[in-house]
Amino acid sequence: MLPSDLLSVALAILFPLVAEWAARRGWLPRWLSSIILCYGIGIAIANLRLWTIDKALLEGLAGGGMLVGLPLLLFSVRIRDLSRYGSTMLWSFLLCCIAGVACTAATAVLFRHSMTDGWRIAGMLTGLYTGGTPNVQAIGIALEAPPEYVVLIQAADVLLGGSYLIGLVSFLPALYGKFFAPTPAGRTEDEGPAGPRAPSWPQRGVQLVWSLGVVVVSLLVSRGLTGTWFAPTMLILMVTTLSILLTLTPAVRRMGDSYPLGEYFVLVFCVSLGLLADFRQLAAEGAELLLFSAVALGATTVLHLLLAKVTNIDRDTVILSSVAAFYGPVFVVQVAAALRNTRLLAAGVAVSLLGFGIGNYLGIGIAYALRWAVY
Repeated sequence: MLPSDLLSVALAILFPLVAEWAARRGWLPRWLSSIILCYGIGIAIANLRLWTIDKALLEGLAGGGMLVGLPLLLFSVRIRDLSRYGSTMLWSFLLCCIAGVACTAATAVLFRHSMTDGWRIAGMLTGLYTGGTPNVQAIGIALEAPPEYVVLIQAADVLLGGSYLIGLVSFLPALYGKFFAPTPAGRTEDEGPAGPRAPSWPQRGVQLVWSLGVVVVSLLVSRGLTGTWFAPTMLILMVTTLSILLTLTPAVRRMGDSYPLGEYFVLVFCVSLGLLADFRQLAAEGAELLLFSAVALGATTVLHLLLAKVTNIDRDTVILSSVAAFYGPVFVVQVAAALRNTRLLAAGVAVSLLGFGIGNYLGIGIAYALRWAVY
């Protein structure tokens, strides 16, 4: 292995540990997550040309990180627990998913003449608006999207989604309060958990073994059904399906919180993908993709608000369900704290984890539907 390759691998494996440590210490500003930091270091090195990048090596590392990390994230889903959480939160979250599917599809139709890959982008944005960043990454692999697309969509989300998030923790709650009913107080279904204990190292080992087992079985099934070991769409769907099915078993429920370990592998993916992103090759495409994302996000937000208003959903539920869909469980905790309404925390985290499960199906499904019907 060349010295430059060793540098790339070392950065992808070690820098996520630094990013997670900084996030835990509270050293990152609110708009800068560990995911963005990992993308950023890779992008900076790639575009400053600090060393030679082996594209095949980094693509393999990125794909491996996502395949191992995805089951670990999905193991956190507790489908049976949703029955005891607020039905209003679940309904508002589903309305947000419906808005995301409809508006990304409509945006793809609008841009069909200027963006030949609009069907791929719509699928990835559908995943983003129903489960957050991990869905974008998984769907990008499934649709065989260029690595730069994933990075550009993430960059657009930092600019657009980050701006909306800042609004949600500052002036937007007061504005939404003029249009939505106040959140009822004292509902027992809103009581949040104290939070899971950090898993021990033996538990992390068990979690990793289960994740690798899911990947191996998915590869075998993919080989049997398609004749090839790596059929991206089949592989991602199999990993998603097997992981969700395993959450119904006692063994996975006893392994402890696998989300932190899954997030580490997602960060390995982010650094690797950032190293593959040469913005000099996509300057023109990036501007149009930013516009595509702006239209899709704006339309999704407005439609969700309209649907929530028609169905008389309260203000805090509207806000936290949209955060659960757009940003994931970590930001649900932050926004719930900003709203001073931790009673809705458990329901918000539950539906955000559900989004990890359904987002891949929705994103891949809408992408191929658009490819068949429009592109």
